[in-house]
Amino acid sequence: MAQHDVMLRAWVIDQLGPDDGDPDWSPETLASDTVAALALTPAEARALGDHWRDLEVEQMGELRRHKNLTAHLDGLVDHLEPGPVRDQLLAWTETRRHLP
Repeated sequence: MAQHDVMLRAWVIDQLGPDDGDPDWSPETLASDTVAALALTPAEARALGDHWRDLEVEQMGELRRHKNLTAHLDGLVDHLEPGPVRDQLLAWTETRRHLP
């Protein structure tokens, strides 16, 4: 459900533009919500992703969940001001390519 929520919010922000008056349509809020939904850091996910075939099914599933939860980041980062959250999301866009 979290994946559908972030994807819908990202689509609305990208297509209709952000609305600073409503936190649901704020890129900064969506970025923070995305980071909060992730249990791993980009470095941890990348380390696991580099040998995902050797992982337990549950760990592979967790990597897939992280990949799905970060699918909207390419468009979202364009709406964010430079800062630590944006930098973390940019790291996730790179990390996604190494996840199953």
